[in-house]
Amino acid sequence: MAQVKVSARDTSQRSEIRVLVYLREPEGERGVIAEAYGRARELLEGTPGLRGDQLLRSVTDPRRFTLVMEWESRRAYAAWEKAHRERGHRSPLRPYQDRERPGGHYEVFALAAGRTFRQGDAVGVSP
Repeated sequence: MAQVKVSARDTSQRSEIRVLVYLREPEGERGVIAEAYGRARELLEGTPGLRGDQLLRSVTDPRRFTLVMEWESRRAYAAWEKAHRERGHRSPLRPYQDRERPGGHYEVFALAAGRTFRQGDAVGVSP
């Protein structure tokens, strides 16, 4: 069995973070999340510290989506969030947030380069 070592990351304010927002498309309103995502992307264009985002759709339930935002640091995200709230802006995606599945803010704890795993390979995380 091959052991793969993954190094843990620094968890300081400089740590990259991912923000996850779970979304649910209302019954009979197909396409509204894609449209809202397009409007949200326009508002976020050029935001300092925002490296990018992805809108993922569930393969088992086409009405469930997850927005994954990649920020260069917690500090950058906090600055954007503060300014966003002070201006009173609401995301076009907000009406579709899945309140049963709260999202969250996750720092990048470990990174591993891509590789092909064979059956029986194990992954270990080193502190």
